[in-house]
Amino acid sequence: MTANMVYSGVPAHLFGLEQIIEIGPMSGKSNVAFWMERHGIPESDELVTKILDAAKKSSRVLTDDELLNLCGAQTRKS
Repeated sequence: MTANMVYSGVPAHLFGLEQIIEIGPMSGKSNVAFWMERHGIPESDELVTKILDAAKKSSRVLTDDELLNLCGAQTRKS
């Protein structure tokens, strides 16, 4: 998996885990694309830009519910 090669010194799958990529003020397009793929949301330039704009304006990592809201998807129940 590409995320293991880019973000980890030790691949997460060797321990039965998977990568967790968050989206915050320092994130780039690849973070957003990875998150969208993991959540089954079709990627579009417009939506990626919308998410990145919100992330850059934030002082913290955005929650999944905030990201789903930006995508127009129904938020999950906790």
